Amino acid sequence: MSEEGMNYLELEYEHLYNLRDQSMPFLKLCPSTTVITEELVTWLDSKVNLLVDELAKEE
Repeated sequence: MSEEGMNYLELEYEHLYNLRDQSMPFLKLCPSTTVITEELVTWLDSKVNLLVDELAKEE
C-alpha cells in the first residue's frame, strides 16, 4: 500500500477511535437494554479493530 493509503488508514483509525471515545459517556447514559446502544458500540469496536489489523499488515 502506498504511503498515501497508509496515511488515510491512520486518519480513519484516529477518527473512529475518537468517535468511540467521545460517544461512550453518552452511551453509558442510555439504558443497557437499548439494542441500538450495544450495536453502535459493537460496530465502532469492529471498525477500529479492522483498521488496526489493516495497519498491522501494512507495517
